Amino acid sequence: MFRASLNRWISAPLMSGWLALLCGIGAVAVPTIVRVAVNGVVTGCEFTPYLPFVLLSAIFLGWKQAIAVALASVAVLGGLFFGPSHVLHAGPCFQAGAGIFLMSSALMLGVVAFVRAVVGGLLGDPDAGSGGAIFSLEEGEVWLSRHGQGPPVCLGSQGRVSEMMKDFLAQEELGKRLAARSQ
Repeated sequence: MFRASLNRWISAPLMSGWLALLCGIGAVAVPTIVRVAVNGVVTGCEFTPYLPFVLLSAIFLGWKQAIAVALASVAVLGGLFFGPSHVLHAGPCFQAGAGIFLMSSALMLGVVAFVRAVVGGLLGDPDAGSGGAIFSLEEGEVWLSRHGQGPPVCLGSQGRVSEMMKDFLAQEELGKRLAARSQ
């Protein structure tokens, strides 16, 4: 059960939809608040508070959302501390800081993607590579996984799926009997 849960987490982001959007906004807002709070102490272009939030976004939200968080961080920091009209012409300090921040963010995204791929490969069933279906049960819900073919899919509650499978097997048996009669 733990392995199926971990495999599901590795295969797909933990959050999606509105929750992912809210977390992405928070991943830009919280470090911005921290940066504003230390503005008198820290001078120049400082992206450091944003880095852990880009990493957390890559882990929990996925790479597309983490890219959006990194780009929004540059835009917000540039607009807030340099003014909207000066973001593109802010000078070497901002440009260098933004470049290093974006390269660091890209490196973190790459490391997260690499770890997901390696761990996903270790967790995967090598015998299922030919397209086999893997069913797992977690907290009363039945999940279907297909090795290397996207994230697992929730099929429904154990009772409902069990009834559907019984019905399927009964239909299959009836089909075999009818096919045998017609020969």
